[in-house]
Amino acid sequence: MRIGVFSDVHGNLEALQACLTRLDKEGAERFIFCGDVIGYGPDPEACVQKILQLPLLACVLGNHDAALDRSELESYFNYDARLALEKTRKLLSPGSLYALTTLPERVQMPSFCVVHGTPADPIKEYFSSMLQFKSNLSLWEGSVCFVGHTHLSFYMKGTARNCTVSLCSKDGTKISLTRQSRYVINPGAVGKPRDKNPQAAFGLWDTKANTFTFLRESYDVKKTQEKMRKYKFPSFLIDSLAVGY
Repeated sequence: MRIGVFSDVHGNLEALQACLTRLDKEGAERFIFCGDVIGYGPDPEACVQKILQLPLLACVLGNHDAALDRSELESYFNYDARLALEKTRKLLSPGSLYALTTLPERVQMPSFCVVHGTPADPIKEYFSSMLQFKSNLSLWEGSVCFVGHTHLSFYMKGTARNCTVSLCSKDGTKISLTRQSRYVINPGAVGKPRDKNPQAAFGLWDTKANTFTFLRESYDVKKTQEKMRKYKFPSFLIDSLAVGY
């Protein structure tokens, strides 16, 4: 089976559409979403509806999604993120708000796990170090743990004794998933990459070939920026889309 894996859409409809179009061309049959449908972007309602209509294997809660009804999480946000969250609340229907805030924090399947942050702390913690890889291994089952949150495309490979970390920002980078290792894979951010590349980032998991391919796709950044200006989103959030941060 070919499974599209994506994360951190952040209300960016143009980037989401580009991601899903590319995954359709790549033959994706099902989807895994690693959290943060909303936050930063101008189209939270459309993004919620589009994602929930997909044939999803897993869809988990992100920290921005959770903050919609957990006010204590806002203390971790900077001023621009808090302002964007407030605008997002006004742009969401009651049904979409409920659908988002009731998503599970983790999904554990026999062969994989999905969280936004880490298995130890799915909402607040960033998965970014080899020490975390080792300390979290016993907290999830299967060969792969899919994560989001950092807005960077990478994978960790190893065992409880040793592991490696590799950034994968180039379109088409393919890795083979061996039975001797376990993996943490972050497909990157669809709606707000932070690796100085504005293209939407996501990936394709081929369970038959046992590979994961990191993908990038251009989208109409200016159109998204125009809508953000219309709703008076912070200028930094608008400008940063064009430079991949």
